[in-house]
This record gives sequence, C-alpha cells and structure tokens, in this order.
Amino acid sequence: MSTVLPDHIDPWRAAKSGLSFAGELPLTRFPRLLEVGSVDEDETPAQVSYRLDFGRDAQRGLVLEGWARVQLRLLCQRCLSDLWLDLDAPLALRLARVEPNAKASEGDYETLVVADDSLDPFELIEDELLLAIPPFPRHPVGECQAPEPASGDGSAASEPDRPSVEEPERAPNPFAVLERLKQQ
Repeated sequence: MSTVLPDHIDPWRAAKSGLSFAGELPLTRFPRLLEVGSVDEDETPAQVSYRLDFGRDAQRGLVLEGWARVQLRLLCQRCLSDLWLDLDAPLALRLARVEPNAKASEGDYETLVVADDSLDPFELIEDELLLAIPPFPRHPVGECQAPEPASGDGSAASEPDRPSVEEPERAPNPFAVLERLKQQ
C-alpha cells in the first residue's frame, strides 16, 4: 500500500497489479470542495482521508473500491449558521472503457468509464465527496438555531396567517337577466 497518491494512475495496470493507496490530503488540494465549504484564513484546513483499492471482483472484472472522508463546514439552509458535516463517500466502481448496456451494469458496482489510460485520483475523490453533500444541508431537528417566523406586527407568529373563513359576498348572477326574460 502506498501513501503517496500520484497525479495520474493507469487504472487498468493498477487493477491488474492490485495497487492500493491510502492517506490524508489537505482540503486545499480540492478547489471545488473549497468553493462549497468555508474555511477561515486563520484556521487549519481539514484533512481529506482516502483509501483506493484497485483489483478484481468475483467475476474477475476490474474494480476500484475504497472510501473518502472529510469534515466540511457548510451553511445550514434552515438557520444560515455554520454546520459541520462529516462526509463519507464509499467507492465501489467497475472500470470500463465504454458505457455498458443496462444489463451489464447490474450489481453492487457503479460504472466508471475511463476512455484513456489515465485516471486523476484527486478529481475522483473530489467528485465522490461532492456527490455525498446533501442538496440542502441542515442541522438535525432540534439542534438548529432557526429564528421563529415573524408576524406582520413584529411579534412572533404562533401560527401562519390564514384567510378568513367568512362567506364572501355573492356576486350577481349574470344569467339572472335571462331568467327574468324567460319568465315574462
């Protein structure tokens, strides 16, 4: 197992050789994750932990298994305060040169199409972690500091404004004139 992750890996050769990579990298190595998360200038950036195991599955197909993990500070979409989220992205990828048909892609593995003989492991790790971010990150219920909704008079509203239940005035029936003419 290697702790040094190269910039590019030949996935076919790595899978046939059974190569494994594991270690930690600074979050600053992943620019798209930095755009999503927030890091203070005086703060030590988080570490991205990873494990990539190339090999063969039970059907002797070439696969990439492993995981990537990071603790990322996001913006809670409920209360708009900081939210520390532990992202865990498991990897179970079947290597393919072309997109397989639906029948061939069944199983426990997702298909990773690698058209050439080069795979950027940093981009792969970053992609998987980005996919692990929930669409609307928020604190668990009860832990959020969301403010109470305010009513129009500035006080906290106990229930949302609802329209009056009173019966509206009836508009005159446009066919009433025809009814009167018919009765004459």
